[in-house]
Amino acid sequence: MGRAGRICSRTARSSPATRRYTRRSSRRSSARAEPGGAGVSQPMNAPSFDWRPLTSFSWDAIAEAFRRSYEGYVIPIRLTAQQMETRFAAEDLSMAQSGIGYVDGELAGIGLVARRGRAARLAAFGVAPSFRGKGLASAMLQRIVNANAAHGDGTMELEVFEHNTPAVKLYERFGFTRKDRLMGFEKPSQSSAAGRDLQFSTPEAFAERIAAEGELDLPWQLQPETLARLSAPWQVAHDGDGACALVDLSKEAVVDLRLLHVAPHLRGKGKARALLTAIEASAGERPIRVPQLIPSRHQALAKALGFAPLQHCQWRMVR
Repeated sequence: MGRAGRICSRTARSSPATRRYTRRSSRRSSARAEPGGAGVSQPMNAPSFDWRPLTSFSWDAIAEAFRRSYEGYVIPIRLTAQQMETRFAAEDLSMAQSGIGYVDGELAGIGLVARRGRAARLAAFGVAPSFRGKGLASAMLQRIVNANAAHGDGTMELEVFEHNTPAVKLYERFGFTRKDRLMGFEKPSQSSAAGRDLQFSTPEAFAERIAAEGELDLPWQLQPETLARLSAPWQVAHDGDGACALVDLSKEAVVDLRLLHVAPHLRGKGKARALLTAIEASAGERPIRVPQLIPSRHQALAKALGFAPLQHCQWRMVR
């Protein structure tokens, strides 16, 4: 799947990161929080850590490992096997470098890595509740970072909710720095909205426009390579004259809007507002929601269009 790099798929039983985890786990008894939840460290007697690449699993097994690794997460994440396969195909997941960790045969965590050329992204990273606070997150992340370095990656990025302080601190210890604050927004339903009829096209043409206009400093999920590979129910609503929006109109409770774009030479002429009004007319009683992927530099525009910020924001971090 995707442009995955070839890396060694051996387990991590004897890696330096695993040995450090084993030594720490057998010594420490102080409290420590890990991403995904807080816990109190308990001594462990030389646990055996096993890292298995995703190539060893079905998507059903991957989805179950993902669910268990994110159990109790502050913002629930629920993905079916089909949803995971579709999403991560668009994001260029490396099945060889991504993996699931086990301690003494028990599922302990998951780490998903996407790759494009020499750029990589930590697409998901979670530790099962019973292993949080025991140093496993550091050992898993060290293994992933080492593998990326061996592969010759130039950069690696990730997103993390800003209130997840233990995770932010962990990533900072590994050299990640904050690049963007990513915001989400919601616009209440406007059932009385009336606008021109929408036209629709596929995400591929939208992605080509974004790439051609050079707006590439965007989170991984908004980059042209991702947008071009999105499938139904995602579609591009447009006005036929330079204003486009990537939308999912299929849900009963909400309309998802991932990105709204107006050609640079047409900005400031009300085209974004006109297109949004047409989308609202199609939305009916449903609010319009934008996920936490929009750099905060666009907050003023979102406010001018009638959007209110969602409660939680993310940091986009890069090393």
